[in-house]
Amino acid sequence: MKPCLADVNVLMALLVRHHRHHETAVRWFDGLAAGEAILCRYVQLALIRLLGNRKIMAEYAVSASVAWSLIEELMGDERMEFAPEPAFVDSVLPKLFRYSVPANKLVGDAYLAAFAIAGQMRLATFDRGFEQFDAVDLEFISG
Repeated sequence: MKPCLADVNVLMALLVRHHRHHETAVRWFDGLAAGEAILCRYVQLALIRLLGNRKIMAEYAVSASVAWSLIEELMGDERMEFAPEPAFVDSVLPKLFRYSVPANKLVGDAYLAAFAIAGQMRLATFDRGFEQFDAVDLEFISG
């Protein structure tokens, strides 16, 4: 089976016990084989930013060092692997900018879609917005 790039929303749900999709993310993760889940630098940095955001996390917001520790713990699981940017991201990404959605909603999703396409990976997400990218192999996580 192709490796599966995990979207930020899936890993947030996995890491945050009070997240409304936590149990769904745990079931998804529990069904993976060793090395099947992929974490990229973009998602890693987004997790650190979001885990420390008081508007999102309220009283559960953590420092960057604590967020990094949570990511390191996740990376210690045999199912999770870190992947550097695939060589062909730069040839795929510009083609994904042809969509007419506002840039602020497009850039991150287009990058993750390009990463998955160039790396020949599935993209695991809760976000149906990725359907705009025809060439990406999507795995929608549902309860």
